[in-house]
Amino acid sequence: NFSQVVFQFKVSPELAWTGLKWALGIGLVGGLFPALRAARLPVTEALRSA
Repeated sequence: NFSQVVFQFKVSPELAWTGLKWALGIGLVGGLFPALRAARLPVTEALRSA
């Protein structure tokens, strides 16, 4: 015997806004360290390794 479970998933504006805030926050935190590292790198060295 198999039972079937059905979920009703409704996306409210509040849920979409919360997801957007989480995505922006994670993106900012994930990009902050590489951006700071690249900002400290001299331009000539960055262009040489490209």
